[in-house]
Amino acid sequence: MIKQSLTSLAVLLMAASAHAGTAPIAPQPPAEVEQPILISYSNLSLGYNYSSADLLGFDVDGHGAGIGLEFSPVNHLYFAVRGSWTDIDFAGVDFDYWQGNAGIGGYIPITENIHFVAEVGASYADLSLADFDVGTDDWGVYVTPHLRMKWGAFETHVGVTYNSNDVITSEYNAFVRLMFEVAPQVDLFVGGNVGLDNGDAFDDVFGAQAGVRFKF
Repeated sequence: MIKQSLTSLAVLLMAASAHAGTAPIAPQPPAEVEQPILISYSNLSLGYNYSSADLLGFDVDGHGAGIGLEFSPVNHLYFAVRGSWTDIDFAGVDFDYWQGNAGIGGYIPITENIHFVAEVGASYADLSLADFDVGTDDWGVYVTPHLRMKWGAFETHVGVTYNSNDVITSEYNAFVRLMFEVAPQVDLFVGGNVGLDNGDAFDDVFGAQAGVRFKF
């Protein structure tokens, strides 16, 4: 009986000693939760375009369609491809005006819902008589610094664009675009642009856009 009691006491002492030598487990800090990016840089836009200008004293009006794709593979970087076609009426003569841009952009968050964005890339434009293989085209470079801002369901883009393409109606344009979220991945948008310089041929350049944007 005494032998069993001594054996039990020894086992308890060994267990207590082993427990005392075990270091306590330090509490782990909570994992950092990455803040979601409120402003979309991966989206597809489809819309209607209207444009007007004064060419050598004649009014020029155009109606057409545009498409744009932005894709952001990593934070702070995105790729952009845009294109448009416009049917231009000049003094009773119809022209086809094709325009396309392809570039790369980067953004820096100023606050959670305000980003400074800069985009640069190549610009192509072609102006030709409708149904005839007669016209002119050119390549250039464009740069677009702007702000993107989002509050609730509203998102706004405001900025300027420089374009060295000689077939573009205005070398410098100011633009604004307003989007309203009608579904978690769908926006409706309206926009406008105005030429900031009077070129050799075109004056009073103005444009308006409206359409839908799908975010992914």
